[in-house]
Amino acid sequence: MKTLKFIRHLHFVFYFILFSVLSITVTAQPFPNKPINLVVAYPAGSSTDTLARELAQALTPILGQSVLVVNRAGAGGVTGTDAVARAAPDGYTLGWGTSSQLVMNPGVYKSLPFDINKDIAQVALVIKIPLALAAASRVPLTLKEFVVQAKATPKKFNYGSAGSGSVSHVMSEVFLRQAGIDVVHVPYKGAAPALVDLAGGQVDFVIDTLIAIGPFVDQGRAHILGVGGDTRSASRPQAPTFAEQGFGEFSAYSWGSVFAPGKTSSAVIERLNQAIAVAMQTPAFKARVAQVGGELLGPDTAQAATVFAERERDRWIPFIRKSGIVAE
Repeated sequence: MKTLKFIRHLHFVFYFILFSVLSITVTAQPFPNKPINLVVAYPAGSSTDTLARELAQALTPILGQSVLVVNRAGAGGVTGTDAVARAAPDGYTLGWGTSSQLVMNPGVYKSLPFDINKDIAQVALVIKIPLALAAASRVPLTLKEFVVQAKATPKKFNYGSAGSGSVSHVMSEVFLRQAGIDVVHVPYKGAAPALVDLAGGQVDFVIDTLIAIGPFVDQGRAHILGVGGDTRSASRPQAPTFAEQGFGEFSAYSWGSVFAPGKTSSAVIERLNQAIAVAMQTPAFKARVAQVGGELLGPDTAQAATVFAERERDRWIPFIRKSGIVAE
């Protein structure tokens, strides 16, 4: 009887040890071992969404797991950003971050459901996209002519934006102050309706990305008065920069990065950073960047991405608050 109990005890010990070893083996599997969600805080089909999907497609074979884009639009990007900030910090929920989300929103909202400095961890800088000022067909054909007329007739002209506190709103206000002109702001719920009304002549100008403006320019319903990059864009080489027209101090751009929940381990962030660095160099992704008139910001370290975002907030949040720009 004692022998039987002893054998049963040995069986128990054996299975306990086996289970423990298997558990350790499973938990010790290298990251990643399941699909990753990349949250985009804007609707499907937007230029932001398009870039994120291209990056996700490039990352999938590099990481050996599917990278799936999940759209969580709402509140000017706050909804999607918060979804990542609240996710488990295990690297399986990431966010595609834009300057509107990670720089403008902390300035225009009195409070956010997350702490931008604690609940968000930058993984990698990806892209910088020059913005352009597109005017309706009835507006004078050059930037200087537009500024002259706007100075002579304050509040005669108006401009549309993706919403109060959006990057298009903030950059438009920077331009107006530097040009010394006074025009009326017409906020929309997103860039798409603003551009539709630009093409229809309901607003006089909109500042947005070249890829968003492009179709209306091609249709002859808008034209580009200035591009915010240091040099002319390869995608629109005929469009002059602000600098070459005498507005050298004005630099308009948006940028994109990948971020994770704030407490994500440094090892996971490093693995993702390295994978993104490889994905950014794939021909398909580089072609997409060229299509939107952008330039790669990396590859670089996660720490460099953090410093970049902090400097951007230090630059723009004081201007936003001094200008009294608030979210709707």
